[in-house]
Order: sequence, then structure tokens, then C-alpha cells
Amino acid sequence: MATFFDLVTRPNESIKSKTTGKFVELSNIPTDLKIPNDWDVKPGDILSWSNYRATETYFVTHESMLLKNPDTSGAGYLTIPLSITSLFPDAVNYFFPALNVIGRSYIASIELAPTDFFFISNFTKEPLPTSIINRNNLSYSFDLNEEVLYVTRLSNSNETQHFPLQATKTSDIIQWILSLDETKTKINVKFNFEDKEMCRKVPRGIITGLPAGWQCEQKDIRMYSENKIQGEWLCEGPEKTNEDARRAIAHFYEGLNIEII
Repeated sequence: MATFFDLVTRPNESIKSKTTGKFVELSNIPTDLKIPNDWDVKPGDILSWSNYRATETYFVTHESMLLKNPDTSGAGYLTIPLSITSLFPDAVNYFFPALNVIGRSYIASIELAPTDFFFISNFTKEPLPTSIINRNNLSYSFDLNEEVLYVTRLSNSNETQHFPLQATKTSDIIQWILSLDETKTKINVKFNFEDKEMCRKVPRGIITGLPAGWQCEQKDIRMYSENKIQGEWLCEGPEKTNEDARRAIAHFYEGLNIEII
């Protein structure tokens, strides 16, 4: 299991010497980021010189180097990169004790390999098929706080889908990934609801219930009040399920007057 070393709170009572078994006196981060041979640390261990969140936190690599937290949040939170998690067959469990010490609220994401045991221990207890594992155009990232897996096409970060652990089957993930290869089409959904009673009936949030591979984004909100809601959604997904998507949109706004283009 990974170990977390807090080198701000306990700089001289954290890392031990391999030869003497005594604590090593530490002050600064090694300038060349190379871990001294005598430090009793292992790949995956987390060393923190951070005074604020995880801004100066490092991982021990397989080459005995220090790799700085890549922080995909951009706000000083901890991201465990694929180059580290791929060293372990069950990365989430391997890092879990250390992350509990750091605190879940400081964790941005855990990047995962498609072969990680995470996929077998969650969803429908099945591994991803080899055809999916062999694809090199996808990234997998687990949000520990929300308990959601994000799958993203590397060439287009807008093509991403979230999969809640408690409501996802392995087949859902596979179906969405396969949909990335299909011809896409777009649907515009325009709405203009007026009067207080009508606005109270309007469903809140993004359109749900769409077929696999479909995504919606807010294109325009011109007005949002208790007496008037006016705007537009842009939905995009596989052309072959265009009619299914239109029916899902109509069902989402059932009983309300909208324009589906």
C-alpha cells in the first residue's frame, strides 16, 4: 500500500534510512528530483512539502524519481497520474489508505488503466473487453468524492461521459465508447416558457434519458426567472439513434411546448 509522508508537519520524523533505520533529516525537495538511495520509500509513495492543498506534493516513480502532482483541477488538488497508477493492478485500493490520511476533499482524480481491477470490482464485475482495452484514444479517471468514472476521448476533451458507480453496467461503458466511432448528428432544442405556472412545470437541469453516446450542452439561456424561461440546448450523438434521441427529448419535456430542430 502507498504511504503518505507529510514533510511539512514532520520533516525529520517521516522517512527512515535503509541502512540505519533512523529518521532522515529533511529540509528541501531534492533539486534534481532524484530520490537518495538511502531513503526507505517505494514506488507510489506520496511525499508532501505542501503548505497549501497538494501544490508541492510528489509521487515516487518506478525510476526512484519524484514526480510532481499534475493537478488536473488547476486548483491545487491531488491527481494521481496514469504513469503512477499503472504500476499497480488495483490502484484505487493501493492508494486508499494514503488518500484517507490526506483527506478525500483534497483529491481531484485518480487516472486509471483500462486493465485496472477497478473495472472488475465495480459495475457488473466484468473486465473491459480486449478490443476496448487496446484502444489508445481514451482516458479513464475516477472521482473518489463523487464516486464517478469519467471516460474521455483524448483527441477531444468535450467528448466525455460520466458513469456513476452505483448506476452503471460494464455494457454501458462499452456502448458509449463504441458510439464514438459512429457518424454524429446534432439536434437543437429551443424553448420559451412564459407565466409562473408554466415555468414551475419545466424540468430543471440537463436533458436526461438520451440514448448512449448522446450529450447535451447549454447553447443559450436568454432568460431564466420564475415568470419566463427561454433558451436552447445543443444535443449531439450517433446519427442512427437520432429518432430515439428526439423521442427522449420530447418525453423529457412532456406536456410542454418546445421546438426540436
